[in-house]
Amino acid sequence: MHNHDHAHVHPDLRSLTIAIGTTLLIAVVQIVGSVISASLALLSDSAHMAVDLSSLIIAYVSLRMAQRRTERHRFTYGWRRVEILAALLNGVALLVICALIAIEAFERIGAPRAIHTTPMLVAATIGLVANGIAWYVLRDSTHLTTRSAYLHVLNDLLSSGVVIVGGVVMWYTGWHLLDPLLSLAITVFIARSGIGIVRRALVILMESTPEHLHVDEVRRALCDHPNVRGIHDLHVWQLGATSHAMSAHVVVADDADRDQTLGQLRALVEERFGISHATLQLEGEPFAQAERCSGCEHNDPFSADR
Repeated sequence: MHNHDHAHVHPDLRSLTIAIGTTLLIAVVQIVGSVISASLALLSDSAHMAVDLSSLIIAYVSLRMAQRRTERHRFTYGWRRVEILAALLNGVALLVICALIAIEAFERIGAPRAIHTTPMLVAATIGLVANGIAWYVLRDSTHLTTRSAYLHVLNDLLSSGVVIVGGVVMWYTGWHLLDPLLSLAITVFIARSGIGIVRRALVILMESTPEHLHVDEVRRALCDHPNVRGIHDLHVWQLGATSHAMSAHVVVADDADRDQTLGQLRALVEERFGISHATLQLEGEPFAQAERCSGCEHNDPFSADR
């Protein structure tokens, strides 16, 4: 009996699994530590860990979803939007958490609380070690989403280090006002990341052109082909964080080998612009003239204000 096993496990999945486990441990330990020590800075750092945990989970899910077959589903582009929707929710939740921590921090600045530095330092040190483990297993990641998660973990190392330094200072000086001040600094740092996540997610959901691409450059590259006489209805958009697509009507010379031209144009956009999903409709000059397609980009129903 033949076993049709076509599953392919991405090499980054094992590293992500380890990183998710260690980051979850950090978040739990630091939340418990923040309750015992009454440290708002440690709680802010645990919120940072929780956000990065969600980033790691998003990376894991996106890799899993990317391997799923799409032809039997209604979602003919696959599950790439899951990653973006999760990132959007992640960013919004992050900003809400930052607002709550900031409110508490300002209250504590007005009425500082005593901080138990020993449990604070123990929890932060465990976080530092666990972050080091997560950083080590993700250091050779290849997938762009996983690489982004790796950078988050790297930021966690810095954040844990800041909390440890703050704990040591409070231990020696007794200056407990430093705790809410540190929490505000960490919150500002996290909020900047949250705003960036929300902005990028919304831009992708609006199916905008990828930031590193310019439609005019794509148009010129296609028009430079010797068999191409014109381009109209050109669209380039993002399906996910790393997935790009395009469609265009391409007017070609009547004597052109259309199959060969199509293959060359698709290879061009993939090699030069990284667009692996290109839908190109080749049209002869008589057809384009009959359909009045010359200059159609100026009357594009998808971009014109109506």
